[in-house]
Amino acid sequence: MYCVNITEAMKKPTKRERAVSTKPKKVTVKFFINKAVLPVVDGKTRRYPLYMLITYDRKNTMMRCHYGQYYKDLNEVDKVHYPGLLVMEERIIKKTISYELTQRGSEFDLKGTYKKYDRYAIGIHVLLEKYLKAQLWNVISRLEPIEYAKAFNFNDPDVEFNTLYKIARKVYKDLPLLQPKNFEQGIEIYQTFVKLYQGSFFQYGFPVVIEWLDNSAVDDYSKKIKSLFKNSSMVNKSIEFIDRIIRSELEYGNT
Repeated sequence: MYCVNITEAMKKPTKRERAVSTKPKKVTVKFFINKAVLPVVDGKTRRYPLYMLITYDRKNTMMRCHYGQYYKDLNEVDKVHYPGLLVMEERIIKKTISYELTQRGSEFDLKGTYKKYDRYAIGIHVLLEKYLKAQLWNVISRLEPIEYAKAFNFNDPDVEFNTLYKIARKVYKDLPLLQPKNFEQGIEIYQTFVKLYQGSFFQYGFPVVIEWLDNSAVDDYSKKIKSLFKNSSMVNKSIEFIDRIIRSELEYGNT
């Protein structure tokens, strides 16, 4: 005879379960030039930062766009300077809200979303480069003369890792002996990633952290890298390497 646990059957769903199971509410995003803040003045032209107004579940909040800069109007954003920027910003914030809803359920707070948004909007290639720069600095800071290491500009985002690494190899003959295990493999993974998405960096179509968390970037990257490496081991190592860096960065940011 089949028995039913009455207690379990009558147990009401938790607030989080109810929030997740209900029909998703629409997220709307409206971009605007925020003239309530101080402008950047260029001759007679005043430019203001790009903001967005997000509405969800009859609540709204506004935040500054992660990739937006200063503009005189919205036409200057997408049609003149940065094709694809608004589309990308909207995609990121909508995915951020969707992901946080699945993680937090009824505890989700729209007004606090900007904190997650700023971290989730970071390009994956940026985190990979940050990681490799830190690894390289840990090596050359232990080499003599230390004055040479101090001359490297690791803090300038315009100075790419590849440039720093190329110079370091010329300056320090012992560099390969002190490199961390699998450092060269990490460089190869990074360079391959950049190569795969090279055309997207100037069109604001590159994958960001939130797209790795919701697996859309993982799926896309997997398809792309499998076309280069027939060896499944290398494919798995690449995904694990990137995932470890992203998870570590997010965990570090929570401390």
